[in-house]
Amino acid sequence: MKNNITHRFATLFLFLFFYKYNNALIKESNWEKHVEEKCKKISSGIGAQKRVRSFISRNTAIEIYKALIEPHFDYCSPVWYGISSNLTNKLQKLQNRAARIITKSDFETRSATLRQLLEWDNLSTRRSKHLGVAMWQFAFFPSYLKDLFVTTDPKYELRNQENKLVLPKPRTNFHKNSFSYNGARLWNSLPREMRTTVSLNKFKNYIGRHFTLSDSHGNHGKQ
Repeated sequence: MKNNITHRFATLFLFLFFYKYNNALIKESNWEKHVEEKCKKISSGIGAQKRVRSFISRNTAIEIYKALIEPHFDYCSPVWYGISSNLTNKLQKLQNRAARIITKSDFETRSATLRQLLEWDNLSTRRSKHLGVAMWQFAFFPSYLKDLFVTTDPKYELRNQENKLVLPKPRTNFHKNSFSYNGARLWNSLPREMRTTVSLNKFKNYIGRHFTLSDSHGNHGKQ
C-alpha cells in the first residue's frame, strides 16, 4: 500500500514537471485532445466489460471496472482538475454508462442512484479528493515544485488563515484553469483542522467525508 501511494505521487510529480515546463500542453484545446484520448480508452474498457457482463458476477464486473476503466479517470487528475464542464460531462457519461452495465440497470434509473448503490463518487468529487491529497503532499513535503505555491506570511496569520496559500486573482482563463490556481483555491477552502493535519491517513479520512458531504448537498453538480 505504501509503495503504491509513493508510486502514484511520483507519477504525479513527473507529470507536473512536464506541465510546468511545457505550457502548450495545458491550453484548453490540448486538454480537449487529452480527454478525447482518455474517452477512447475508457470506451474500449467499457465495451470489454459489456461483452462479458452476462457471464460474470457483479463483484467481478466491479473488479474489471477498477482494473480497466477507473485508472483512466484517475491518472494525474489533479493536474487537469480545471477542465471545462463540457469535458467533465463527457467523462461523467462514461462512468454512468459503466455503472449501468455493472448493475444491469436501464436508463430509467438515475445515475446518482446507481453511484450510491456502488458507493462511487461522481468524477468531479473524486478529482476534488485527489487534488486535496496532492495539495497535502505539497504542504508537508518540500519538492522542486514548491515554487508553484506561495504560503501566507506566518507573522500576520490569523487562526483561521493558518497554513493557507496566497491566491492571486486570475487574469486569464488559462490561469484560472491551472493546477497552481485550483490547487491553492481548493486547499484554502478546507477547514483549518484539515489544513493542519500532519497525518496523511487522517487527512484522507477528513477529505473523504468533506467532499462526500459536499456532493450530497449538490455542490459538485447533478451528474
